[in-house]
Amino acid sequence: MSNRVCETLNIEYPIIQGAMAWTSMAPLVAAVSEAGGLGVLGSGFMPKEIILEQINAVRSMTSKPFAANLFLDPGPQLEEGVSAIIEGKVPVAYIDSLNLLELEFTKKYYDRFHEAGIKVVAKINYLEDALVAEKAGADVIITKGVEGGGHCTKISGRVLLAEVCENVKTVPIVASGGIATPRQAAACTVVGAEGIEMGTAFMASEECPVHENVKQAVIKAKDRDIVACGHSTGEPSWQIKNKLADKLLKIDADNPWDKAADMIREASQGSLRIASLEGEVDEQGAVLSGQVCGLIHSVKACKQLVANFTEEWCNCLKKTYTLY
Repeated sequence: MSNRVCETLNIEYPIIQGAMAWTSMAPLVAAVSEAGGLGVLGSGFMPKEIILEQINAVRSMTSKPFAANLFLDPGPQLEEGVSAIIEGKVPVAYIDSLNLLELEFTKKYYDRFHEAGIKVVAKINYLEDALVAEKAGADVIITKGVEGGGHCTKISGRVLLAEVCENVKTVPIVASGGIATPRQAAACTVVGAEGIEMGTAFMASEECPVHENVKQAVIKAKDRDIVACGHSTGEPSWQIKNKLADKLLKIDADNPWDKAADMIREASQGSLRIASLEGEVDEQGAVLSGQVCGLIHSVKACKQLVANFTEEWCNCLKKTYTLY
């Protein structure tokens, strides 16, 4: 299969694995890339030395292209990430953002990566961001809908994808947020996407290095089990409802938000690591997941989630649909 996403990123199938902290580590990233997609290191909050260790680990498992992520927000963490990605000669920089993009600042960093021979994938939350990313020189744009895991965005994935496809003409678009089936991918293609990104689906893959309890939590969860926690912090995240989630929701409900924010941070400190590495997924561990859990029913190999998935995706597009 060949389209602009594949040609730009030098991959076989237009499937990108979402960047997930404590989850998309070297074993998963290498497996996705080896299967023909684009594996992405969840390196946004890692120290430089850990990022470089993970880059080397990926390279020991595959020679195919992969990416590392960072957040385009001012501060020392941004510089650590940029330095590690350039020094490690990562083929693709996957750039997230928590705030609206500003053209001059954005272009400065895109240019640094391009000068180092690194492609830039921009993950955006609003149409305004997509327009800035296009002007700044992004090679691929990912539209993240509110359904997607991790930090909650605000715009429906269907609406954001349609907006961006209507207004961005020079950059290939990848749809993200709440995608786990080939039928969904086909629908995104009809709207205008040339690729898709999946995160939660890869969390439940054989090669994902998280604890088995996390994978089973994803499989067992229903759509109504996914709740947004931490609104008082200004950066709420989706997670599977458990005793910890109940506690966090109660903190927000019972306290002024200026006080609740610090209480949320204290109560949730280390919760992702506790779930992902130790397998405690009820009282102290947080399983961050998108709203798509109800469509994930089993643990699959990355090949199934990349090559086989794309074949079914294409078959869906070959079917004839008509209203008359």
